[in-house]
Amino acid sequence: MKKVLLLTALLLTTACATTRAVPASLQPARPVAPAELSAPADRPAPALSLFPDLKGDAVHIATAPFHWERSDWAKFGLGLAAIGGAVLLDQELRNVVDRNSGGSVLRVAKAVAPFGAEYSFGVLGAFFLSGEVLKNQKALSVAEDGLASSLIAAGVISPILKVTISRQRPNLAESTFDRDHGGRSFPSGHATQAFAVASVIAAHYDSPWVKVAAYGLAGLVGLARMEQGVHYASDVLAGALIGTAVGNAVVRFNESKRLNISFAPSMNPRSRGAAVMLSLR
Repeated sequence: MKKVLLLTALLLTTACATTRAVPASLQPARPVAPAELSAPADRPAPALSLFPDLKGDAVHIATAPFHWERSDWAKFGLGLAAIGGAVLLDQELRNVVDRNSGGSVLRVAKAVAPFGAEYSFGVLGAFFLSGEVLKNQKALSVAEDGLASSLIAAGVISPILKVTISRQRPNLAESTFDRDHGGRSFPSGHATQAFAVASVIAAHYDSPWVKVAAYGLAGLVGLARMEQGVHYASDVLAGALIGTAVGNAVVRFNESKRLNISFAPSMNPRSRGAAVMLSLR
């Protein structure tokens, strides 16, 4: 089962990386800037980094609430209300999961859960390698944004909340409100990680099939953690909201930096003036 899921993820990665890839011979010619006319042909390419501005991403996420508008605070309030409602239903949903648990379901859960941990980094690595091989900047951006989002959401925000709230895991608790030193149930780190990566992939690709596949796999990770008895529904929901919010915020922030606007004189003898070029780093 794990091999099937890994193959599915790799196929999704390759499909995303090749989306809208246009052969160089078919790409329209662009105006040539005077500085480029004298540039050496063997100029070394800039060094690549998976997260060249991780500090900037982290600062942007940390200071974002200071710049929120009324609509942003409304979304935040709705998210808190949804989590609060899920907390009230945690025991009922826990009972539903227990009644439908079985050997085959647990095997599926065991195969899916790593996509909220080590497998997710494998997916990002596949995006990076396919982007390098196919010279696809979008795939490279997914790897960069996905890693930054994972480190911020699942590596910083989720652990801080776990320690602060100290909620006991379902398989160790007597009630859904049990708190104990060392409790690490809220929020789900696997769900946070899975949805951080899924939201980045979905934000970079317009295809509805890519979005459904990305979020669908992330949702299965959350269900798997409930099936394994280590998280409540509210834990998963909180992780999903954190991962999605951070992933989308990182993509928007980095896309604004990748968009380059440059001016160059037109080299077309039939016209005069300057050309404006928009390009993604």
